[in-house]
Amino acid sequence: MWPFDQNNQPMYQQYAQAYDTGNYHGLDHNQSLGYMQQFMQSAPPDMQEQIFQQHFAQMPYDQRALFAQQVPPQYGLRPDDPWSMAQGFMRVGREQPHLLRGIFSHPVLLSGALGIAGLIAKHMLSHNQGGGAYGGQGYGYNPQQQYMQQELNQERREEQELRRELRAEERREERLEERLEDRGRHHHHHERDY
Repeated sequence: MWPFDQNNQPMYQQYAQAYDTGNYHGLDHNQSLGYMQQFMQSAPPDMQEQIFQQHFAQMPYDQRALFAQQVPPQYGLRPDDPWSMAQGFMRVGREQPHLLRGIFSHPVLLSGALGIAGLIAKHMLSHNQGGGAYGGQGYGYNPQQQYMQQELNQERREEQELRRELRAEERREERLEERLEDRGRHHHHHERDY
């Protein structure tokens, strides 16, 4: 499925249409797994990240949680964060691609590989109409687009870091308030003794 092959246009359209309608009947689960793995091995990382993040953002929370449970914990997939899901998923694809087949053979996640293949096909079609892979829309060939994506990812990481710091600060303030309340109660008792 990657790189874009003009001869495969009908296959791309079939997958993209299945993705749009949510009807994957007649598509081969193993074939879609193959397409997904081929894409993970050869497509530019920024393109992968964009597609996987979109996929996980659209996936219902309970499915994301189940998906995260299927992946070894060192990959840090957090069901509440599609970005972390995409990052962890890309690492699994690079470091332990053999795990993907097992993850996607889970009955609830069976359509996941089909969904990802459909989303890839949709991107391939929309980014390769007019001018082929080197056209203005081609992935990885537009430094401006790549730069913007990197900037966006950096912003997201900084935002997550700020959120963590804010939560830590709120916890410190709560503890301080509790201590002050305790002191206030203590101080009250002593005054009555006199």
